[in-house]
Amino acid sequence: MNNVKAIILLLFAMLLVAGCSGNSTTFEEKESDNKTEVKEDHAKEEDDHDHEEEEDSHEEVDGTRLAIGYDGGVIIADSNFAILDTMETGTSALALAADHRHAFLNNREEGVLKLLDLGVWTEDHGDHGHTNAEEPVLSTYSINGLEPTHITGHGSKTAIFYDGDGSTEIYTNVSLKTETKPTPLLTIPGIEHHGVAVPLTNGSYAVSYTDEHDPQTLPEGIIIYDKEGKELSRFDSCPGLHGEASSGSKEDEIVAFGCEGQVFLYTSHDNEGLELTLPDEGARVGTIKSHDGSLYMLGNYSSKENPELNTNVTIINTVDKSLKKMDIGTQYTSSMAVSRTGDGYVLGIDGVLYQIDLEKGEIKSEVKVVDAFELVEGHGHGTVYPTIALMDDRILVTDPIDNKILLVNGDKVETVLTIEVQPTSILAVSAN
Repeated sequence: MNNVKAIILLLFAMLLVAGCSGNSTTFEEKESDNKTEVKEDHAKEEDDHDHEEEEDSHEEVDGTRLAIGYDGGVIIADSNFAILDTMETGTSALALAADHRHAFLNNREEGVLKLLDLGVWTEDHGDHGHTNAEEPVLSTYSINGLEPTHITGHGSKTAIFYDGDGSTEIYTNVSLKTETKPTPLLTIPGIEHHGVAVPLTNGSYAVSYTDEHDPQTLPEGIIIYDKEGKELSRFDSCPGLHGEASSGSKEDEIVAFGCEGQVFLYTSHDNEGLELTLPDEGARVGTIKSHDGSLYMLGNYSSKENPELNTNVTIINTVDKSLKKMDIGTQYTSSMAVSRTGDGYVLGIDGVLYQIDLEKGEIKSEVKVVDAFELVEGHGHGTVYPTIALMDDRILVTDPIDNKILLVNGDKVETVLTIEVQPTSILAVSAN
């Protein structure tokens, strides 16, 4: 009997131990899961905390750079007009790439292009961006071709048009590196002429052309190529094509081309062209400026037969697709600008900077910035004129007589930089 009791007690004890062991295992697994959840939450908190600290630790970065060209080189300055670097580049012709970080330095006569990294850009972090600033860098290589002339950045690509053989090279933003020579995404052959190519946001390209059987110096229209370089359509209604500007996105993108007797508007989303006839016979448009934030474009207006028309400018309305001329009372340089607020800026040969309300077609302000000067017949190659550039909502003006850079803010003009060389060109970029 005692043996039976002992056996029963032993079995009961074993059951208790097994039960406790099972409960212990189950509890440990749940505890482990909870620990994982707690660990993940803690990690998330740490990540959030670190990210907040990272955001807080980001100092205010100067995301603005100014490039000033001079005969044989370029000067780089910051937003406070402190000179960061002076580079001997062999040329001073500056053209901004589509990424607004790089610029091409173009020696057309030698057929040599160098890439300049201005050193400012913004990293997109979804709900915010981080502005970065580094030292400007010049490429260790050169891009070579026959008379590279018009360099047009738009969207995510930049097109280089070579007058010497009428060919076009397309480069993507991501391919632009100063230490590695980029390979063209696409090369489109052509015929020698003074032309232009525009990358479109839908992936196609608008490229000027001239008749292969009767080639002209200036093109007569544009060909639309797909992303593979295959011809999609052709528009032959822009004689003497010179100058272009684009605005809008993939859904409403418009490209304007200056022509003899008209402005040609091309809308990429429906692959259609529209001719806007100029008011005066013998007039032409050869320079057009735009801004993605503006519904208006600004162009020149000229006539060899009637030089009295050369005091007019062209205002293009991209909404109702119309144009009108406006007389500002003086001739002017081809250095023009359009701001994101829809104002146009023109520098008259009287030395006055004219601010134009493009919507109303009225002059908003007149500010005397430099001494009066004269225009040289033809393109004026070799003649250095004052030039203008937008720096955010302010205007910069070069003074090639006194070798100064002037800042126009409202009706105030101040000298912000005096250099030892003659400024021949200027551009400003902002990554903020």
